[in-house]
Amino acid sequence: MHYQKTNSSGVFPGNNILPVRRILLGVLAALLTALVLLGSPGELHAITLKELGNAIARLDSEQEALLEDIVASETIVETRKNEISAINKDLDMLKIQMQELEVQKQEILESMEAKKTLLSDKAIFSYKYGNNDVARFIISAKNLNEVVNNLYLFKNIMLQEAELIRELRFEKEEFDRISRKSEEKIQENQILKARLEEERQKLEIDIAENKVLLTRLESEEKEVQDLLAAIKKRIAAIQPAGLTLAGEWEMTATGYYAFGKGGNDINGNGITATGLRARKGIVAVDPRIIPLGTKLYIPGYGEALAADTGGWIKNYRVDLCFESLEECFKFGRRQIRVYLVED
Repeated sequence: MHYQKTNSSGVFPGNNILPVRRILLGVLAALLTALVLLGSPGELHAITLKELGNAIARLDSEQEALLEDIVASETIVETRKNEISAINKDLDMLKIQMQELEVQKQEILESMEAKKTLLSDKAIFSYKYGNNDVARFIISAKNLNEVVNNLYLFKNIMLQEAELIRELRFEKEEFDRISRKSEEKIQENQILKARLEEERQKLEIDIAENKVLLTRLESEEKEVQDLLAAIKKRIAAIQPAGLTLAGEWEMTATGYYAFGKGGNDINGNGITATGLRARKGIVAVDPRIIPLGTKLYIPGYGEALAADTGGWIKNYRVDLCFESLEECFKFGRRQIRVYLVED
């Protein structure tokens, strides 16, 4: 019977980069559909109680795993939100620090300008008394004490110029260092924030898709459970004594009679595809659907054995052997449920 209850949940939301869980779910749904609907020649295509039970167990397992993935992803998203919030606070602090640094930078700039002015004045003084003027400045002293004083003054002026140059260079380096470090820290935080935000958005997309998958799995499991319950209810209503029914097919049934009146053969020699003689209880099937030799139970007909085939018995069709033409005509053509008998 066609597994009408199976939906298309093997097809999931389009995404070029899918989580491994999504791929596994697709494979599971595909296998379930293939098991129940398609299969290969010689396999049993009935909806069996065992098969449905296994499908429910697999769906339960996949739902549990999917729920774990969702909870884990939601936990990571919350962590990323907290990290982004912390980075935002850091950026706010850095902005305040940058404002303070701007004040410091302005003070450094003013100090540098003052030192440049002083250095310029001293450079003018040095130039004025440079070369021969220095010698004349020293020689012009009226006595030795004045010579010493003039030399000491000139020395101090030169030392102060050197110190000013050193301080100016240091302040310039400090100015550049503070600016560079602050800008690098802000850029670094902005890059980290962008990366965390991108990861958070991807995780939230995955969570949304996983929740859709979870809903589909829950829906599919409910359909399988409903189908299992319906089959169990039907089996309980027709349960024959001494037999264990394990599954069912929905099939189109007809009847045939192997011999005419007086023993005239109207359907070959009365020997079935398995070598058994046609009689009540022997049914013709498509072996791709029901393997030959399978024990069956058909309400209103009784126990049966899949032991024959027919040129027009294809797919979900079954031909029941009767003991008379009258019974065949009375049976006609109808939709029935054929039950698998467990050995």
